[in-house]
Amino acid sequence: MLLDNVALGRYVELDSLMHSLDPRGKLLGLFVLAGFAFSINSFYDVLIMSSYTLVLMLLSKLSLKYYMKSLKSIWFIVIFAFVIQLFTIGGNTLFSIGFIRITDTGLFNAAIITFRILFAVLLSSVLTLTTSPTSLAHALEDVLRWFFVPKRFAHEISMVMTIAIRFIPVIANEADRIMKAQLSRGANFDDRKFSGRIRGAISIIIPLLVSALRRAEDLSIAMEARGYNGWEGRTRFKQFNWKIKDTFFLISFSLVCFTIIFI
Repeated sequence: MLLDNVALGRYVELDSLMHSLDPRGKLLGLFVLAGFAFSINSFYDVLIMSSYTLVLMLLSKLSLKYYMKSLKSIWFIVIFAFVIQLFTIGGNTLFSIGFIRITDTGLFNAAIITFRILFAVLLSSVLTLTTSPTSLAHALEDVLRWFFVPKRFAHEISMVMTIAIRFIPVIANEADRIMKAQLSRGANFDDRKFSGRIRGAISIIIPLLVSALRRAEDLSIAMEARGYNGWEGRTRFKQFNWKIKDTFFLISFSLVCFTIIFI
């Protein structure tokens, strides 16, 4: 099932240290750290990021299968990036057949870009798996206001991004349902011909697009029926409380970022 391969956008409620952290600190820390993951340029940086990411995953008390699901959904991107970097010109030749030449520089660049993508996805999964969509929306709004974004725009941006993240598993579930329906009607998704694969993809994409638009319309009607009118006059039932452990978390990720940049 497609839904089994999607972890990004899911929230699993547990009693763990990562779940109890202030969502604002998690959002700021993990988002910045995911960005710094694209700055690693040595296997020493890879070792540091691997250790820190593994610690965060263990502190979440979630099974590693949840994080592996997030990687399964991007395997094509990872392989594509690896192959493109593998044939980088330059360096000492390690292997060659005809015009195909693999160098040590190409192999190093391919490994580094692969780790960058994996770290970014895993850190994003830690954030979404340990933070509820509502808390994530409120945290994003607060973080944007820290950077002097007007309240109206901060609220609208956080609402749109949170809805988009929340709809990832919903759309995956819908795609799985459409695929099964098309298979029951005789659709062939295993056709080796390129034209057959295109027809199979179209039989999923068009109904999925129609379903997504219908869900978006239903959501807008439901929000209007409940009196949603943007940020004006809105209050929160649950307030965030910054604790000492949130400060330690920000210090820890700051040290990792400092190490990657300057050491």
